[in-house]
Amino acid sequence: MTAPTRAGVAGDRQGDRLRTATNAPTTHRCPECDDLERGRKQAAAARDPSKVTDFNVLIARHRARHGAGS
Repeated sequence: MTAPTRAGVAGDRQGDRLRTATNAPTTHRCPECDDLERGRKQAAAARDPSKVTDFNVLIARHRARHGAGS
């Protein structure tokens, strides 16, 4: 068995993609992006790591819909 890494599992490429998508700066703002970011910050302030993870996934999925060209 391989040892866990910061992504959770050695070679976890999906985790790396999610981290990149949620940490990437956006050049435009949409209301849904702002709402998701606000929710993530509130969850972090409430020290709810499960909810922060949920928001990270939602943000990554949402930003993927923006497309690479926008």
